[in-house]
Amino acid sequence: MKKILVPTDFSAPAESAAKYAISMAKVLDARLTIVNAFILPVTVSESGLWPVIDTAELEGIIGGELDRMVNKLLDDSCSDEPANCPMVNYRCAEGPVLAVIEQISGQIDPDLVVMGLSGAGGLVNFILGSNSMAIIEKGDRPVLLIPFGARYHGIKKIVYVGSLTPQDIKPLVYLCKLASWFKSEVCVLHIIEMRKDLNSGMQAIGEDFIGQMRILTGYNKIRYEPVWNNDIDQGLEWIAEQEDIDIVSMLHRKHNILDKIFSGSRTKRFARYTTTPLLVFPPDYIEKKA
Repeated sequence: MKKILVPTDFSAPAESAAKYAISMAKVLDARLTIVNAFILPVTVSESGLWPVIDTAELEGIIGGELDRMVNKLLDDSCSDEPANCPMVNYRCAEGPVLAVIEQISGQIDPDLVVMGLSGAGGLVNFILGSNSMAIIEKGDRPVLLIPFGARYHGIKKIVYVGSLTPQDIKPLVYLCKLASWFKSEVCVLHIIEMRKDLNSGMQAIGEDFIGQMRILTGYNKIRYEPVWNNDIDQGLEWIAEQEDIDIVSMLHRKHNILDKIFSGSRTKRFARYTTTPLLVFPPDYIEKKA
């Protein structure tokens, strides 16, 4: 866990996410790279579209803004303990957000992408718009979404919402490595609908799964907890109401519970997630990322 990539659009939620990432990096002894993607502004003339400013000049302007942003972040986050401050650098590149992040990710090979999440009027919004969901769906790196209102107070409990399948193993290995740095607990929550047989043996299956994970990871602070509820939605609401959770995590698959959180009218119902960071493992993570 040595490299963290932090996309920014210079918004307040993006700055909040970068502060959270710096606090994590202090514990992880990780290096941060803050990234901004830009598109050249153009003007329309009779002969076609022409850039208002050339790439090099705009790179210089954005580079200056990134430099000021990094210095401010370090002053805010490290003034009381400069010796423990992580290394933070920055990059900017021309192109669509997703393409730039994929390009720089390929160059620096980050272990984690940290992005901002804002809640306005009861709605959950990614700071970088639809690009953020594309980063999750098309990327192969875990993405930690930091709500604008979230403040780092250490990481004592990480919850993973899963179904005890082989696909959950790789994300849990990652989470156990992350938790070991913070000496935190990993709790695997399995939402089970009440209409299913309460005596189906799920507790025994869950305990056996966790026992295997302890052996595989060598990390003992991991446990299983079934969440019996009327349906998946109510199970998620129950999780959102728990105040002792520092990070909620899950593997994103099409039509799974992440879509329930960030789609349509259900988004308002899950606005409470804007108080807890959400760590998402993209679909390709289990196939591509070692």
